[in-house]
Formats: sequence, structure tokens, C-alpha cells
Amino acid sequence: MSIILIFLVLGILIPVSMERVGRLLRTPSAQTRDRAVPYESGIEAEGDTWQPQFLRYYFYALTFVLFDAETAILFPWADAFHAVPPILGIQAIVFVGLLLFGLVYVWKKGVLRWM
Repeated sequence: MSIILIFLVLGILIPVSMERVGRLLRTPSAQTRDRAVPYESGIEAEGDTWQPQFLRYYFYALTFVLFDAETAILFPWADAFHAVPPILGIQAIVFVGLLLFGLVYVWKKGVLRWM
């Protein structure tokens, strides 16, 4: 049996079984009006509790995740730098160059400007 198939089966089986066991073990709770009311530290909420989120925050978060993933990819490469062939160095430079191009594009579009 292929290792990929084993991981696929386990990746589906474990979360589904954990969810099912959780459903069996939890006690049902009655949905009352008091439980449906949102609160902050026991204080009643004032006004509308569903307010739109500031969209620029998501652009910042997405940019952070992108460069965090870049760091996670480049750390192993940098660790084995002395043992990699030169073509991999060129590929890493192209990879970082593409990400820097994306950063400059986002910067020029004004996405990183908060207000």
C-alpha cells in the first residue's frame, strides 16, 4: 500500500472519528435566550454586535503568511547551502525575486498603507 494512500486515509479517518466521539460524549444543552446573547467578560453588549471588519487587516495578514511561508521554505535551503548544486541557488534567487516583485507591486498599489 502506498504511503500517500495511508496518510490520506489517516488524514480523513482521524478527524472524522474525533468529531464523532466528541458528538457522542458531549451533553446536549438547551438553547435559551441567555445563551444566545453575546457578552464580553460578563458585560452586556451594546449596539449591534455584528460589525464589518476592516478589510485592510486581511491584506496585512495575507502578506505576513506569504512571507512567513517564504521563510519556512528558505530556512532548510540555507541550512544545506554548502551541499546544494548551484542551480538550486539560482532557483532560490528567482523565488526570492518573485516574492520581492510581489511585495513591490503590493506596496505600489497602496495595499500596505493603513489609512
